[in-house]
Amino acid sequence: MSIMAELYGKLANVPYVTKDVSNFMATIDVPETQQDMSLLLAEFDKVKKDDPQFFSKIDVDHDHRVRRIFWVDGPARAAYKLYSDCLSFDTTYMTNMYIMPFAPFIGINRYGQSIQLGCGFLKNEKVEDFVWLFEAFLEAMDGLHPTNIITDQDGAMRSAILATFPNSCHRNCRWHIMHNFQPVLGNDMAKNEDLRREFNEIIDHNMTEDEFERRWAEMIIKYNVGDNTHLADVYDLRSSFVPAYFRDSFFPFLQTTTRSEGFNAVLKRYVRPHNSLVHFFKQYMKLQEKIEVAEDVEGHLFDVVPIIGSVYGYGKRSYRVEAYMQESTYTCECSKIKRDGLLCCHALRVMAQVGAVGYIPLHYILPRWQMPPEDIVTQKVDLPDVPSDRKLSIKERKLIRYGTLCNDFTNIAKVASESDKSKAIADKYMLALSNELKSMKFSEAAKRKAKQKKGGHVEDTSKGEFVGGNANQKRKNTEQTSNRDFVGDDGQGSASQQHNIRDPTVTRTKGRPGEKRKKSGLHIKSTKPVKCSGCGSENHTLASCPSKLSTAPEPTEINFFRNMV
Repeated sequence: MSIMAELYGKLANVPYVTKDVSNFMATIDVPETQQDMSLLLAEFDKVKKDDPQFFSKIDVDHDHRVRRIFWVDGPARAAYKLYSDCLSFDTTYMTNMYIMPFAPFIGINRYGQSIQLGCGFLKNEKVEDFVWLFEAFLEAMDGLHPTNIITDQDGAMRSAILATFPNSCHRNCRWHIMHNFQPVLGNDMAKNEDLRREFNEIIDHNMTEDEFERRWAEMIIKYNVGDNTHLADVYDLRSSFVPAYFRDSFFPFLQTTTRSEGFNAVLKRYVRPHNSLVHFFKQYMKLQEKIEVAEDVEGHLFDVVPIIGSVYGYGKRSYRVEAYMQESTYTCECSKIKRDGLLCCHALRVMAQVGAVGYIPLHYILPRWQMPPEDIVTQKVDLPDVPSDRKLSIKERKLIRYGTLCNDFTNIAKVASESDKSKAIADKYMLALSNELKSMKFSEAAKRKAKQKKGGHVEDTSKGEFVGGNANQKRKNTEQTSNRDFVGDDGQGSASQQHNIRDPTVTRTKGRPGEKRKKSGLHIKSTKPVKCSGCGSENHTLASCPSKLSTAPEPTEINFFRNMV
């Protein structure tokens, strides 16, 4: 009728209506029906020449009349190997003059598109008819069973699936079940809005089977509907359609047979119920070719249409996006990427459609929108490898301590350099740390000096060696350290050597021997006490008189970070 409208100038000038065209098309197909199956088999043979993987199977009755038929093309057989994890199967659309139900197998490709994975026609919808069809499907697919399959609520179909696909997860269409219960449950739900709302909530939004069972029981008690036989019937069917029972099964965005029904709706634009089978086959193959072309999106054009009426910033109009998958480029006529330096929602929608959602291509992440690189790159001190077969030596432990401190203080310095305030805080604590370390060092030095005066020796824990005593003692300590290093700081060596090792000899020293030479006059004590000429005290001289001591100057700032780096 659209073509006729163009020829006559406008639709009102066409001297007939759509029904007239439909009736005329029915008369065109009449001669063809006289040899429908012969022409169909000839088409099968023609397709097989170009597609050696094309598969077909026909079943006839005792009068050699076709009662069942199935076919699938080579690309669909190859696609099923990738997409056998979920099938939608439905037989609700009559598409031919023989009133034979059309039975398509619909899958979902990587782009979320519905794809044809073979189809059949059945004269009847009994268990044996479905068993024959499913067995033909398995034969074409080299015995690969579908992982999950969703159908409408048909008993014969369920029995055939149990017999043919025993290991497949079979799920019924939620919409069909709820639609069938609508006439009997509608009145009950209309009288109790709270019950209706809770019923839908329990059906749709439970996460586990136990939660569904618990909440269902609570609902029955709460609204006193234990005697409602219709609710009991819904409960008996729960394991065949309630989402909670299929949470671990792969049904991507699918709870109904809408995939099959949507495909049937598309098919109606190609064929009519009164068409012959050969006409249907030709149109089916054209549709299949269109689907295969749609899967190849290289350089494909996409029209992105708003589904909510109006989109903020873009209005009600649609936008065309050109996608090139290999180059990961998406050009939209809204030009947002050129205008704002960001990908538009239309390009992102196309990326989601074609499955390119793993990451945003780097050429669409402009440097001017990125975080700037760091001004300071910290220099890390490499720590020595820690050996696993021996203890660390004194030098190695010291290097590890040094490297760890350098790295820690470098990180602090990076943060402290952000502002004058943070640097002042760091300087405060660095000065306190420096003073405390100096105090600890002077304290340890004083302890060693006190030990030396008593004639003993003290172990310098900061250096890990013996200090104090006379030169002979130092030599002995050096020899002991040398012998210890020879044996091995970690106790390596033979078992006999370790067993023969004894503690070093304990040598008690009396301190440094007194000098025997005669002291000069500079070493002779004064027999008369010397008084301070400033204050007259006998406890000190003028040089150390408190009255002359001035306040110690403020310690200068130590640029610890700069010196450390």
